[in-house]
Amino acid sequence: MSHRHLALITGASSGIGAAYARLLAREGHDLWLVARRGDRLEALAEEFSALGVQVRVDVRDLADASQLAALSEDVRSCGGLSVLVHNAGFGVRGEVGEASAEKLLAMATVHVDATIALTSAAVPAMREKGRGAIVVVASIAGRLVGSGSATYCATKSFEISYTRSLCRELSWRGVSVQALCPGYTRTEFHDTPEYAHWDRNSVPSWLWTTAEEVATASWRNRHREVCVPGWGNKLVWCLAGVPVVGWIRERIRRAKLR
Repeated sequence: MSHRHLALITGASSGIGAAYARLLAREGHDLWLVARRGDRLEALAEEFSALGVQVRVDVRDLADASQLAALSEDVRSCGGLSVLVHNAGFGVRGEVGEASAEKLLAMATVHVDATIALTSAAVPAMREKGRGAIVVVASIAGRLVGSGSATYCATKSFEISYTRSLCRELSWRGVSVQALCPGYTRTEFHDTPEYAHWDRNSVPSWLWTTAEEVATASWRNRHREVCVPGWGNKLVWCLAGVPVVGWIRERIRRAKLR
């Protein structure tokens, strides 16, 4: 594969990852697409062939430590990325002790271990060349606390803190680093058994964004340390640290459980 402008995108088979892939393909980046669903990746590769970009399809499960280690080694030895978009991730609902510990640990591996491993593998070449862009897709949930999503909020909080610190290390070396913090996004994220009984209509329409809007806002503002797409999400981000907001959120959740 040519390394003119090589972008690695994890979780690229749908949603924000696929939207980011389309955006970067239009800009002429060669793509290295990583996800668990090979058929989806092959369809994207065929779509992008008309744009004259080269696409590497890489089917991996980043919750598997050996597969994550192998991908990290491939990144380290590839000759250098221009862009890393770490979008892979998923949610697990349920209170601690009731939700599957196995699923929670797998989620933590993708959100925490993979973030550390892939950025550690990509950074040396970017730092040496004095250019590059890293986007870690976190969530405004990383600014929130609440029962029912303790591990998800905590791992997303890690991604935000880690990425902001990484930005301080690399921005002066010519490498942009961003924690992308979307809110509710119209993707397949909620199309899992975990959310089978969750009603999308319970969330006000002004809090929703599309994957394309999220990717566009992120890339346009890639030199910002934190990107929160959508005015509604910006409002939530600003209010998240106010204690009464957390209290109200918890009261609403408990009322729904009753």
